[in-house]
Parts: sequence; structure tokens; C-alpha cells
Amino acid sequence: MNVDKATIEQAPKKASELRSSQVYKENLDFWHQAWNMCTKPYTKMPELDYLPWIPEHLHANSVKTVLDLGCGSGWLSVFLSREGFQVTGIDVADHALDLGKQWADMENLKIQFDVGDLGDLPYADNSFDAVVANSIIEHLPLSLAVVAMAKLKSIICSGGTFIGCFDKVGTGPGEYFKLEDGTQVYTDKSRKGMMLRYFPDDELKELLAGWKIDEFKTLDSGSRFVVAHT
Repeated sequence: MNVDKATIEQAPKKASELRSSQVYKENLDFWHQAWNMCTKPYTKMPELDYLPWIPEHLHANSVKTVLDLGCGSGWLSVFLSREGFQVTGIDVADHALDLGKQWADMENLKIQFDVGDLGDLPYADNSFDAVVANSIIEHLPLSLAVVAMAKLKSIICSGGTFIGCFDKVGTGPGEYFKLEDGTQVYTDKSRKGMMLRYFPDDELKELLAGWKIDEFKTLDSGSRFVVAHT
């Protein structure tokens, strides 16, 4: 499905309708319930080949302020704060953010954690030098992804940096149905309501139309590591 002019024009209306739907409510419920099962911060960093590349690119572009999009319990926010960046993490799950705050307090790190929906980010224009979106855009249907990427472009300062890792999403185990745009909505008990959508390379590049893509790398896992600037 191409991200053409009509798709972009229709995205705000479709995104608004989706966010008020029962399907989207169940998606939010999934994330709240998943994080509510966690009783304390999990303070081990994941082993990701691309993780060191993120601060390298941010430092190379003289970034100071970073938004960690869909931060969950804040492991990436903590990692970037350790690297000297002024970090804000945003997620829809308030309990996940509580875990992030606990972790930050344990390390005496100053990190701002905000509750918010990726389809309606609560930030003014030019709020951040950079945005990092790690394995999060693929949890958005196409219309919400279009709206979110447009908003990111406005909240990043002129010349600012976008870094994204987009996972390879397959069918995998579990039961699900598909939305019109191909988004998988899971119905099995363990993941009921969770949304996943595969964005092929051409769609990712169309989502980044108007950005200057500095790096677009396919990893051995099939995930795509992308660096772009406004």
C-alpha cells in the first residue's frame, strides 16, 4: 500500500476515526495491562547491534534534547541520559513511565517522562533536537503513522535528527485479523488488542518524504535502521 498524496490527505480523518474506535481502545488496554504486570524496573540493557550507533549519530549532529518515542519503561531514555543527552520519554502506559522514573531515580538521572498518545503528541513546534523511534512505528496503523511522522517533523528543530529502527514484522504465532491497511490486530488472549504492521522499505521512504535520509540500513534481523534530518 503506497503512501501517496491521497493517503496523506485522508490520514488525519482516518486517524481520528481510528483513535475513537473500540479496536484502538483495546490496543491501548493491551499496553496498559502488559505493563501493569511489571512490578519493578527491568534494568538490563538489551543487546542490540545498532544501539551504539544511536548516540554516535546524535553526538555527530550536536544534539542536546531528545524525545524517546514510545519509551515504555525507559531503558533507551536511561541509556541516552547516561550518554549526556537531555531526554524526554513519552508513552501511553502510565505504569511503564512509573517504572522508568524509578530507574532514573536509582541512577540520579534527570529524565522527563510524559503520558501521551503517539497519534496526538503534546509538543509544540521545535521542541527537540532529535527524536528516536525504536521499534514503535510498526505498532501504528498507516494513518496514525502518517500523522505521527508529520508531527515529528514539526516538533524537531530545523536541521534536527530522526533515528528509527523499524522491525521486520511477520505473521508469527497467534490469532489476528487485519485492518484495511494490513495492520494485524491480535485476538488471542496473550496479545489481545495489540497492533502490528509491516512497513516495507518503499513505504518507510514515503513516510520520510521531505526528510533528508542520511542512512537506511537493513540489519541481519531484517529490521531497518534509519537516520534522517529535517
